[in-house]
Amino acid sequence: MTGFCNMVIISLFNWIYILSFFVVYTADAGVQNHHVDKQNNSKRLLMDENYYTIMSRLDNLTKEVEALKKENALLRHSPIAFLAELTKTVSGQNHQIHFDQVKVNIGNAYYPSHGNFIASVNGLYQFSITACSTANHYVVLELTVNTSVVGKVLAGDTGYDECSSKTFLIQLSSGDDVFVQHKSQGDYLLSASAYGFPSFSGVLLRAL
Repeated sequence: MTGFCNMVIISLFNWIYILSFFVVYTADAGVQNHHVDKQNNSKRLLMDENYYTIMSRLDNLTKEVEALKKENALLRHSPIAFLAELTKTVSGQNHQIHFDQVKVNIGNAYYPSHGNFIASVNGLYQFSITACSTANHYVVLELTVNTSVVGKVLAGDTGYDECSSKTFLIQLSSGDDVFVQHKSQGDYLLSASAYGFPSFSGVLLRAL
């Protein structure tokens, strides 16, 4: 009987050993799996972070390239410039001045038959007007954009023929109509080659 009891006890110890080994193995496997999952999650988070960082940088670079392309296109815009002179004296009031002798018309934006310059592109433009008047008379010329007077130039003297010039910087939109008129101030716009003809000129400084 004692021998039988000893065998039973030994068997129980064997089973306890086997069960304890199984529990330890299972726990160890769980720890390893948890560690692997944690590593995988860390790698996945790192990959996601790198992906979004790369995509963000790529998006910024794309925007920069597009901006540079646009700027380059504006810088490469065909030049626009004109110079026209008035070869006939104009007296009285309420005239739009037709500067009839075209010396330069790069871009063909000035129309001598009407005296108009029509902007072909949005941009910053520079215009100059030279006006002349005879002794005891004066004239005021008005630089006009569409229907608005944006600048004036005065010429005249009580004792001498006199010429004067002014330069204007104007931001225009494509299609804006620019011309010179003489409305009601003064009454004599002198055209004489001896002094240099009255003139109207303009140039595109920068497309916008």
